[in-house]
Amino acid sequence: MADLHIDRAKLQEVGIRRARSLVGRVTRKTFNRSQVLVPVDTGLLRASGQMDVSVRGALVVGTVLYTAEYAAAVHNGRRALTIRAKRPGGKLEFTVDGRTVYAREVHQPARVGRPYLATALREVAGATPGFRVTIG
Repeated sequence: MADLHIDRAKLQEVGIRRARSLVGRVTRKTFNRSQVLVPVDTGLLRASGQMDVSVRGALVVGTVLYTAEYAAAVHNGRRALTIRAKRPGGKLEFTVDGRTVYAREVHQPARVGRPYLATALREVAGATPGFRVTIG
């Protein structure tokens, strides 16, 4: 009869190393794909993209994040809104076709979201064996 001894710490170390490699690869591919899909006007949104892979106990977590203030509005869309002057009787000032224009309020229509990050995650992680994608 043989005795079997499992070194749990070594087993976890090997598992974490393998998971970190796999999660890192999927996170990098998701980040790269989202960089292709992200809408570009000034380039600020694309430039704000970041990725990270971290180990939290027995979990390996990959994160892709866009930090531009308007990233969520572009990704998820937004409702219609009205912009008004801050002071009563005040006016908004902006330039249209080289002319200065004044208005008390401006109406902006709702915008449909462009889910660049969710799409990238579904495309990359959804096609990777062992990954299940849930969003929201």
